[in-house]
Amino acid sequence: MTTSWSRIALLYAIGVLAAGQLGVVPPLVPDLQRDLGLSLAGAGMAVSVITLVGAVLGLPAGGWSQRIGHVRALAIGLAIMAAAAALCAAAPDATTLLAGRTLAGIGYLLVVVAGPSLMALTAEPRHHAITLSLWGTFVPTGIALAGLVTASFAGAGWRAIFAVDLVLLAAAVLVVVVAVPREVATERRGDKPPIGALASSLPLAAAFFCFALLFLAVAGLLPTWLGERRGLAADDAGRIAAITTAFGIAGSLVAGSLMRAGVSPGRLAAIGLLGSMVLAALCFSALPLPMVVVGFALSFAIGGLVPAATFASVPLVATTPRAIGPINGLVAQAGSLGSLAGPPALALWVGWTGWPYAPVLLLTIAVIGAAAALAVRKTR
Repeated sequence: MTTSWSRIALLYAIGVLAAGQLGVVPPLVPDLQRDLGLSLAGAGMAVSVITLVGAVLGLPAGGWSQRIGHVRALAIGLAIMAAAAALCAAAPDATTLLAGRTLAGIGYLLVVVAGPSLMALTAEPRHHAITLSLWGTFVPTGIALAGLVTASFAGAGWRAIFAVDLVLLAAAVLVVVVAVPREVATERRGDKPPIGALASSLPLAAAFFCFALLFLAVAGLLPTWLGERRGLAADDAGRIAAITTAFGIAGSLVAGSLMRAGVSPGRLAAIGLLGSMVLAALCFSALPLPMVVVGFALSFAIGGLVPAATFASVPLVATTPRAIGPINGLVAQAGSLGSLAGPPALALWVGWTGWPYAPVLLLTIAVIGAAAALAVRKTR
């Protein structure tokens, strides 16, 4: 089998489009509140319900994708998101909008599970590190692009934004059906792998849970910390947080080169977890603001090693090719659970102990995650 780089690029673009569903709502929140009477809590749910679906259904989705074929699962996921965009565009009230966003979460989960599985089946084993580390950047890239485009064209109205989203997703369904050969996925389709085949991936899932918890905890509460402890205006704090978190993309891209140079994915994930949180802990101290900004940017960049190393590890820890889809589902579920737990966990900790003790929680979870990453073992 020869790696099809054009197909890899197509799969990555589809992942970015899917992740854009996470970034399309935040710039529209004021208009949605005005037109649909959406509460602030409802606005938060409209953003995060996609992650909630993954936290509940990640592992079953991975097994289902493996059984029906990843190409078919990818197309179905995109079609579901297109239907969700149509429902949101026509939503007469907040309840309908939230129903559409929940539906989008189901489609997004199928894409998240099928995408890296197809990349692993499309690329030669020697190219897994670079292709799957690229996949590790699809979430921040998709969120950033969707947020930028949506904010730029928000004047057209939120219904028009969702209508354009519908067109893009429907076009992506057609592209998958035409451009991604069915045999790429079906040659390894089969029955559900035994539970024992997933046991080897538990340390990997645990490490990714810790990463997602830490990343979302720091990224989500960084603007608040900059406002409360550094006296920045809300706009400036939000801008700094957006810029620094974007450096995680660079870290994921560098990870591919490091793995090709011989660094094991488990060690790379451990370095990413510990290194990023040590830097974050320093940044929460009384450093000058410019150093804090640079420090957080480096922290997110080093943390970006973790998702790249995680996705690259999936084919290595799978005891059988049939386990790749379910393991991707387990990793997606662990990441979604971590994303949901991170911000409230740090907020509760800070409310109890104060900001100076935030690094204690962050470093403790980082050590646990690093230990889990180092426990990851190749099975083939």
